[in-house]
Amino acid sequence: MPARTITVFRRLRRVLPVLACAALPAVSHARREVPVYTVTAAAQTPAALAQALRAALVRATGHRRVATDPALAPLLAAAQRYVLGYLPGRHGSLQVMFDGAQIDRAIRAAGLSVWRPERPFTLVVLNPAPPQSELDGDAAVINQAAAARGVPISIVPLPVRAVNGRLLPAQSLLAMVHRFSAEQLLIGHPAQNPSGRAGAPASGSGRLAPSMPAAPPYGTAASGGAGQSAVWRWTLVTPFMTRRFTGSISAGVDGTVELLAPPVEATAADRISEVRVRLEGIATLRDYAQVETMLAAVPGVERSRVARVAGATALFHLWARGGAETLGPTLAGSPRFERIAASGGLAFRYVPAEQDLDAAPSPDELDVSR
Repeated sequence: MPARTITVFRRLRRVLPVLACAALPAVSHARREVPVYTVTAAAQTPAALAQALRAALVRATGHRRVATDPALAPLLAAAQRYVLGYLPGRHGSLQVMFDGAQIDRAIRAAGLSVWRPERPFTLVVLNPAPPQSELDGDAAVINQAAAARGVPISIVPLPVRAVNGRLLPAQSLLAMVHRFSAEQLLIGHPAQNPSGRAGAPASGSGRLAPSMPAAPPYGTAASGGAGQSAVWRWTLVTPFMTRRFTGSISAGVDGTVELLAPPVEATAADRISEVRVRLEGIATLRDYAQVETMLAAVPGVERSRVARVAGATALFHLWARGGAETLGPTLAGSPRFERIAASGGLAFRYVPAEQDLDAAPSPDELDVSR
């Protein structure tokens, strides 16, 4: 190897850790704080406020079943006590603001989990898009499902397929998504349309601001297009994993929440603990940035930081739900992390690879039909 090449390489290895550490915090911009405890109320009556609080509880936990959990019945019966104030909403609706800190304490006291309000901003693409006559109604159903379960989304038309009709590799899709300050991508494909028509290309430009309207009163539903009764195949692409769901037009939102929200029942094993993870095989600045983005997107990881870099090895500190016992198997389940023997802590070798999302049926596909 020429002497000049060796010198450049050595300089790069010295400066790489510094550049990586400077680049890593940028992943936090892909999360949005959900207004969990500002919801729509039909009126200021005790019954209407209880209904609104049910909607807030679903948002706060991510799980629908908490709305009817007997352990939270006393909280719902005293809903008026937790009201901080009211705001005018869209189209003359009434928005009620609840005391989130007190309600969070009540949820935990009942033995249930609270989902942090900072959640991944997700771009949603319907590809191929439904006919224009159905598109607005279908988008309304997806937006309402996301609002009800507390997921910030934006439905946008993006070119997610190559000229041969196959989905682009995961890294290409994520690079596109990150340019819009989003963390992950949810792609919906109408596998079976009752009208018998294939989806038409989307027209117009999409919104890139997070879509998070105030949650409607619990139990209400929006009207939508014929796509509601179609069977949809959804692909969720995150920096850490790819998952597929089959079901209704809202199945993609439902599946995403089931992956990201903490288990409904809180246990000692689900507590947030600090975990040290050593990663080898990180050779370039791109690798460092990619690994940090992946670790931040692991389900159950609240935050992460790089503690030390030495050559192609980096030590990360992660604060994860369930600690090392949960995080270890989760990381080992990714083809990008190869577990290696180590004394103390978790150790993996990073394996860079492109992901062909259409290569084969996913063994992780979940049927979330309702």
